[in-house]
Amino acid sequence: MKIRSRWLTKAAAFSAVALCRLLFWTCRKKFIGVAVERCMETSQDDEYFVLCAWHDALLLPTFAAPLWLRQSCCCLVSQHQDGSYLADAMKWMDYTTVRGSSNRGGVEALRELVNDTAGKHIIVTPDGPRGPRRVLKQGAAFIASQTGRRLLPGAFVVKNGWRIPGRWTDLLIPRPFTTIYVMTGEPIAIPPDIPRVELRKYVAMAQLAMDRLNDEADRIVNAKQPPASAFTAKAA
Repeated sequence: MKIRSRWLTKAAAFSAVALCRLLFWTCRKKFIGVAVERCMETSQDDEYFVLCAWHDALLLPTFAAPLWLRQSCCCLVSQHQDGSYLADAMKWMDYTTVRGSSNRGGVEALRELVNDTAGKHIIVTPDGPRGPRRVLKQGAAFIASQTGRRLLPGAFVVKNGWRIPGRWTDLLIPRPFTTIYVMTGEPIAIPPDIPRVELRKYVAMAQLAMDRLNDEADRIVNAKQPPASAFTAKAA
């Protein structure tokens, strides 16, 4: 059943954010990767990225990031009804949002991302809004090309969690007091204004990078000891 009232949508988003904040407060957060470490220390003159997060793991980077990092991130959210809940929740978490997707509002969203996101990382779910699950579409690579930011593969896993089934993907939710791992791979530079055929090569490159990083994340979460490179950060 869809909630059509904007007031009820906002109330549902606020309640979900409050519950998730409490849940994530109980969890330990481990960050792995040179790029994610740089993001945690971003200053005005540093590089900003287009971070890719699979739709099923989106909750993990959203709530694991500290307040000051959330304030320097802009999230691309679809204009579908499900996106309304997410957009309201993101605003409660101090993220900037831009509404649009390949199916609806894409041109306007791209224009806003290019012109109005200076000094911010851009977060996208490259397999959304309708899947297929963990299949990277061209949108993320195109945004990286048009904004001049490098594409940053991401992987997000938990030691113990629940998977809530959905229409085309599931949703990973950490169990209380578990450990969350936030990982980033090597950034991928995509030239500006390249033809669609050439862009497909970078999409395939990004897909491979995401697959390998997520496989590595699964190995790490199943290991008895975290890697020595993992570090923690204060969250808010």
